[in-house]
Amino acid sequence: MNNINKDNLALRVAYVFESILAMVVLLAVFLGTIDVLRMIWNAYIVDFQNPVEYSQLNDMLGQILLLVIAVELVVMLSLHIPGAIIEVLLYAIARKMLLLPKSGGMAEVLLGVIAIAGIFAIRKYLITDDNSNMNVTSIHFDNSKDEVYDNKEEVSEDA
Repeated sequence: MNNINKDNLALRVAYVFESILAMVVLLAVFLGTIDVLRMIWNAYIVDFQNPVEYSQLNDMLGQILLLVIAVELVVMLSLHIPGAIIEVLLYAIARKMLLLPKSGGMAEVLLGVIAIAGIFAIRKYLITDDNSNMNVTSIHFDNSKDEVYDNKEEVSEDA
């Protein structure tokens, strides 16, 4: 909300509503996580005598990756940067590729690889370096990078 007119009531209400929707998605992710844990419990603990079938594991992976996409969607709603949108698209395409049916052909895999390569090309060539390609990982690790560079400068000054 730094770049917008803070006196505009409609924009402030939209921002608050967007934040509420992000919280609703987080609640759904939390409940979905409980469901995934229940699926794992039933497959591996309750029915431990029978091996887990491909379809069961495929369903679990699908649920987990869907939860990851939902978390990335919350990040995208919160940060408002192009890098967050790229992350959501990457996870969505990766989920689609990992959950291809056994009978799926190589054409679908090839299309997925081309789509991921296109997203990486967009990230490299079209997104500028003014923190618009920032993601959750870079937010958490930016301080550690700065500390490493500060320590290197201190060492070089002492030498």
